[in-house]
This record gives sequence, structure tokens and C-alpha cells, in this order.
Amino acid sequence: MTRPDPLQKSLMANFLFLIFLTLFAAGINYLNKEGKFGQTGYESFALGFVMLAAYSSAQLFKTVGLPLISGYIFSGIIAGPYITGFLDFEMVRKFSLIDDIALSFIAMTAGGALKIESLKKRGIAISLNTILLSILVFCFVYNFIIFTGHYFQFIRNLTHPQIIAFALLLGVIAIARSPSSAIAIINECRASGPFTDTILGVTIVMDVFIIIFFTIAMTAVQVVLAESGAIDYQAFYILFCAIAVSFFIGGLLGKFISFYIRSAGHDLTLILLFISFTVTKTCVAVNPLMETHFNVVFHLEPLLICMSAGFTVQNFSREGNLFLGSLDRVSLPIYLLFFTLAGAALDIEALRMCWPLALCIAFVRVLGIFTATWLAGSLNKDPVKHKRNAWMAYITQAGVAIGLAQLAARQSREIGVYLSTIVLAVITINQVIGPITFKIALRLTGEAGKE
Repeated sequence: MTRPDPLQKSLMANFLFLIFLTLFAAGINYLNKEGKFGQTGYESFALGFVMLAAYSSAQLFKTVGLPLISGYIFSGIIAGPYITGFLDFEMVRKFSLIDDIALSFIAMTAGGALKIESLKKRGIAISLNTILLSILVFCFVYNFIIFTGHYFQFIRNLTHPQIIAFALLLGVIAIARSPSSAIAIINECRASGPFTDTILGVTIVMDVFIIIFFTIAMTAVQVVLAESGAIDYQAFYILFCAIAVSFFIGGLLGKFISFYIRSAGHDLTLILLFISFTVTKTCVAVNPLMETHFNVVFHLEPLLICMSAGFTVQNFSREGNLFLGSLDRVSLPIYLLFFTLAGAALDIEALRMCWPLALCIAFVRVLGIFTATWLAGSLNKDPVKHKRNAWMAYITQAGVAIGLAQLAARQSREIGVYLSTIVLAVITINQVIGPITFKIALRLTGEAGKE
């Protein structure tokens, strides 16, 4: 009698564990409906259960060659308010602060992974990819909406100026990437090399520039919709000041982290988590305070602050390796928590409402990405395997795109509902497909497992 191989045993163990968790959760959920638990106790249990289920699901995904974060996202979708309702809308909303802290922590990892030496070596490649991706993805999505928008029932009721505004904002939001997904996949695959350095550099640079592009687009939308006859140059000045201040604070924070590692060094992981929490809470408190008391939309960016801090530690101190080591030790629960909650927050209802348009936009966006990366690779004379597979690394989208869509919805009510719905639907598609294609790209270029 043949014994089952380790792969079969792992699959069976995780599958049985998932069944046990599901049955146990169903029982607890029933008791909660009967009023046997307090709300706070049930919420804590629900989050712990979903994280366990996500970890087990991710191991199942891993055995068939899929990324761990795909398992996390899938579990979040199943447990979320649109499928089983185990995590309802209110619980997902309450966990959003945890989500923001995790994102700040991942941003610190992203900054720490950027090395000036690598950026100098791949500077031309990063610049070419950033410029071409920004221009071509915007043009592809913008022109698709302008020329075919009236064929889709979802946006047929919009006027021509509103369709132009809709296309402008959707084109800019299509440029946004997901540094958190990129970092998670790179860490999981232990990838390193010129292809990985380029992808990481482009993803982070574009995450900074997307805020500037979006502000320009919002100003153009105001003119198109005749909300204002003049361009608000003060908005640009305040935006650049906010970005500069965010980078400056991040640099100071990086110096403090370096000093702490040199002087004390113990419990560094806890200190970094505390810093992520402090940065997030401070920005959440300061941003509305500036609007209320000074009538200025001055938004400090926690992601830019944390990226800048990580970059400073890595490149302007000798503590870079210790810093990254501490981040790596706690990366598993951080990624598990962040991507599971991201999956629960994905709007399946939005996808159901406008899936034909969402699929078309997702396809057009991928076409723009492929064209841009192929041209950039050709101009930079990259290896053929890099040019052929680079498009697969830029599909994922997440928090920044959602935030921009919500901001646009608040500032432009005529198209706000249409925009936020279609953006959430497109992100749902990209966030499910993107991690899988990125992992495939790292394998095909031969950079997975090199670190």
C-alpha cells in the first residue's frame, strides 16, 4: 500500500481543518444570533476565526502554485458581507483602522526595500516604465470610455461633459498600483534581480505621482463640469507642500528609527508597529483639523511618511539589514490581516451591477500596461523574457485607487456614484487576478527564489 506524499497530506490536513473551522464558526454564529455573546466578544472571535481560515486557505492555494495573498483575499471575500456575511459591513468598517495600520507597516517595508544603488542601476528603466505606463494606460482607458461609453447601460444616462469627466478620473485611477501586493508577492517568492527592482521602483514611484495626477484631473473635471471657471492653483501649492512635509517627517522618523536601533535595538518590531499606529492616527487627526480650523485641505500622507522612513533607514544608516529583518519577522500576520480584510471589503455588489463594463475596462487597462511595458523594455533593450512578462506585474490595485474614487465621489456628486461603483468593480477583478499573474512573471523571468 502506497503512502500519501507530503503534498497530499498537506492538502488533506488543511482541507479538514477548514471544514472543522467552518462548522465551528457556524455554531458560534448561531449562538450569537441567539444573543449568547456580547458584540465585542463576537467581533474579536470573528476576526480571529477569519484569519485562521485565511491562513489555512492560503496553504491550500500555495500547494497548487498560487500566491498566499490570493488565499487571504479569497477567504476575506467568502467571509465578507456579500457572500456569507460572517463579517458584516459594520465589522469591516470597525476593522478599517487595523487595515490602515497594516498598510502603513507595509509602506515602511516598501521604502526599506528600495536601495539607491539599485535605483541608480535601473533608473532609466524605472523612468521609462513610469512615464509610458502613466501616459498609455490613461489614454487607453480614457479613449475607451469616450468612444464606447454610450453603449453601456450603466453610464448611458450621463451627459457628454459628465462622460468626459468620468473618463478623465477613471483614466487617472487606472494608473494606480498596489505596493502592498507587490511587496507581499516579492517577499513570498524571495525574488531579487533587475526585473524585481524595476517593478518595485515603478510601483512605489507611481504611488507617489498618482496623488499629483489625481489633483490635476480633479481640477480639469471642475472646468469640464463648469463648477469653476478658473483653475485653483492654490490646490496645487498645498498639495506639493503636503507631499514635501510628508517626506520630511518620514526622513526624521527614519533617523529616529536608526538612532533607536543603535542605542537600544530591543523590541524593534513592537516599536515599528507602534510607529505605524502613531503615524496613521496622527494623520487621521491632523487632516480634518486643518480643514475645520484653517479651511485648508492639507492632507499628510501616512504611506509617504512610512515609505520615506523606511527608505531613510535603508540608505542613510548602517541599520538597514536589522530594520528589514525586524519587518520580515512580523510580515506574515500583517499580510494575513491586511489582505483578508481587503478581500472582505471588496464590493461584489458593484461587480454584479456593472460587470460587462468592469471587465472591458480591466481588459483595456491590461492592454495599455502591456503596450507600455513592451515599449519601455524595447527602448531600454531589456531581455525578451522581461519585455514579454512585465505587464503581469502591474495589474493589482488596492487602497489608493479606492481612496481616490471615494474622494472624487465626494467632490463631484454628478458622476460620484457611477465612478465609485465601477472603480470598486474593476479593483475586485484586478486584485483577484493581479497577484497570480505577478507570481507567474517572477517565475518566468527566473528571479523567484534568488534572495
